[in-house]
Amino acid sequence: MAIILSACALIACQQEQNNTVIISGAINNPLSETASIITDDRSSVYTDTLDSNSTFEIEFELDSPSYMSFKHGNETTAMYVKPGDNIQISIDPNEFDETINYSGSNGSNFLAQKYLLEETTDRKTLFILPEVAFLKQVSEAEKGMLNLLDLIVDEDFKADQEQSIWLQWANIKLNYKKYCQFLTKSKVELSPDYFDFMSHLNLNDPSLLEDEESYQFLLNYASSQIDADDDNSITTSLQFISEKFESAAAKDKLSYTMLKEYIKNESLENIDIILLKFNQVHSDTIIHKELSDLALEMTRFNTGKPAIDFSYPDKNGKEVSLSDFKGSYVYVDVWATWCGPCKREIPHLVELEKDYHGKNIVFLSVSVDEDKDYDAWANMLEEKEMSGVQLFASGWSKITKDYKINGIPRFMLFDTEGNIVNVRASRPSNPATRDLFDQLL
Repeated sequence: MAIILSACALIACQQEQNNTVIISGAINNPLSETASIITDDRSSVYTDTLDSNSTFEIEFELDSPSYMSFKHGNETTAMYVKPGDNIQISIDPNEFDETINYSGSNGSNFLAQKYLLEETTDRKTLFILPEVAFLKQVSEAEKGMLNLLDLIVDEDFKADQEQSIWLQWANIKLNYKKYCQFLTKSKVELSPDYFDFMSHLNLNDPSLLEDEESYQFLLNYASSQIDADDDNSITTSLQFISEKFESAAAKDKLSYTMLKEYIKNESLENIDIILLKFNQVHSDTIIHKELSDLALEMTRFNTGKPAIDFSYPDKNGKEVSLSDFKGSYVYVDVWATWCGPCKREIPHLVELEKDYHGKNIVFLSVSVDEDKDYDAWANMLEEKEMSGVQLFASGWSKITKDYKINGIPRFMLFDTEGNIVNVRASRPSNPATRDLFDQLL
């Protein structure tokens, strides 16, 4: 009996030791002084400072295989880590994705190679192809990834990646009609059997609702067959959910997510009809009331409703209010110097301001940078030659709360009476913005 107990104790000890993960490596041409491992849910970050030879070693406990990220400087890459792994990383940040190599982790090496394959796919070129050519290229790209996966022996990882690869390319197939029509400016009629690939998936599998990647795919599927010029797109989506999904849980979760996002981001002139359709699809009357109340709150932003005034200092410290410009149209840009999409719009905004200079429209930009970034804001105004009215809001203050702004850039348009035209106006880079200005001015 003592021998058996000793053997059990030894096995338990070995199992406990196998939970320890060690990730070490050397970085050529380092970008910063640290290297980090970040869990997929970002709940834990493990960091080590590079030594004089630019090497690091990170050790932590792990209960089950997990997707993680390796981060150095501003660069990150995906990893697959198992309890007991001892992984060595070599990398040159000058060619981050091309040079990274993991010794001791075939799964991580696969993820790095998969990313490089994704990078070689030119989505714009792909989406303008005729349907047959498009499907052929998608099939070839998918097979390329699956061929790489054949080299993996971890069956759980392999099964998970097979599903992920299918979802990735199936998503691209769902997006084909929308993007092809947008890029080619022509109507696309899909073959009658185009969506046959969806038979691969059991739409009523409850696990699809729990996994974020597959759930986002279901949401995309629910909106993928709607024409861009469909004025009743949300009701069409709700009807599609009602017809395609048998599971009450799937109908409830999908319809709730879609309608809540719609209420928060779209004009609500026809909301009563939309809520009626939602109530026919969703089973919970408590949720009916929640979204009805949210819709009532958000109708304050409908076209013609009074604007909510705001006041902020300009670069000279003078307080300027939205209401100061009654009598003119006002195009408002809510942005920040750290926001990439915001900065990409700046050249288009500058050009727009020049082209409509002297017209009855004011271009008013409100930065939500924090006080510590004031100098960065002031410098960017000079560097980018940003004209118009420039205000500094000192963070996510009144304007973001009043107008329910959760992401930037946000563009808003107000009329000469100080009423709302659109609090989710098109961006300067969108030709629709000029079309609207030409109609109004």
